Amino acid sequence: MKKRFPILIALLSLALVFPGCQKDETYDITTINMDKYMTLGEYKGLTVDYTPAEVSEEAVEEQVKSMMIANSEKIAIKEGTAKKGDLVNINYVGYKDDVPFDGGTANNQNVRIGAGNYIPGFEEAIVGMKPGETVDAPMTFPEEYHDADIAGQDVVFSITLNFIYPEITDEVVAAMENSKYGTKEEFYNYAREVVGNDAEEKNANAITTLAFEKILENSTFKEIPDIVRENQKADLEKKYAVAIEGGAGGLDSVIQYLYGCSAEELIEVYSKQRMVTQAIAKEEGITVTDEEVNARLEEVGAMYGMDGENYLKVNEISREKFKELMISEKVQQFVYENTNTPTAE
Repeated sequence: MKKRFPILIALLSLALVFPGCQKDETYDITTINMDKYMTLGEYKGLTVDYTPAEVSEEAVEEQVKSMMIANSEKIAIKEGTAKKGDLVNINYVGYKDDVPFDGGTANNQNVRIGAGNYIPGFEEAIVGMKPGETVDAPMTFPEEYHDADIAGQDVVFSITLNFIYPEITDEVVAAMENSKYGTKEEFYNYAREVVGNDAEEKNANAITTLAFEKILENSTFKEIPDIVRENQKADLEKKYAVAIEGGAGGLDSVIQYLYGCSAEELIEVYSKQRMVTQAIAKEEGITVTDEEVNARLEEVGAMYGMDGENYLKVNEISREKFKELMISEKVQQFVYENTNTPTAE
């Protein structure tokens, strides 16, 4: 089966996740004449087949749940009793032979009673509980449970009900004091909008990734410039530094675990993506001016309470790399807008 690698989407804000790494070598990939190293194949007007992400009611309900959780301090109910279908917040401790067992303890867990996300008997034990109440509920783990140490074992869960989430009403939504919605209808409309935007973004990324796969197949490569290969390796080492330093093994081990291929194979694919991106930019006259770089730096820096130059310094990223990412974004948008998908029947 053909391996599929995600496209190098230029997510500039992710740089803050990787502080303290070696600073990018200052080189500007946009100045490399890619004609010496590759021949760009067909890259626009391509047709790709993909399964579009859709806006399901289940996804909308999950978004509603997330929005309720985000507003829990304002809307939590600390009276009454829990019933099937309620979203509740609990703490629990699991005991085996009166001793807490590994993985059986959690605090501030949000549970939809009756959703079936826990072992049989767990969610049922919450029914009838009052906020602040604790019950000790005996139950048995299924024989097929993934943890062999606890599978089929009799245990007792000590469950504390912290609070109950209310049914969504106009009054409950108003209590959230959010400028984006003030009524139940607006609340659900906003949830659908968020889910719709997520689906649209997933579809765009899927189409762009599939298009780039075809572009790479259509193009021929004489060689990958050493500076591009070395920089791509440094980027991956920077991205997965926490895992590598945390004992997950070297870069090759991490890449093998995440992608099912060697680090060298991923470096080659990503390097070719970067080469193709610059070749398309040259062919289409896609550029980024210093003014655009400055404006984007200020925009991204402001998100973290700093100016643009400090953003580069804190993240130890060169201005040249930042410019490359901006050009990459423009090229990806161009490819997306110039890729065809079969019309749904």
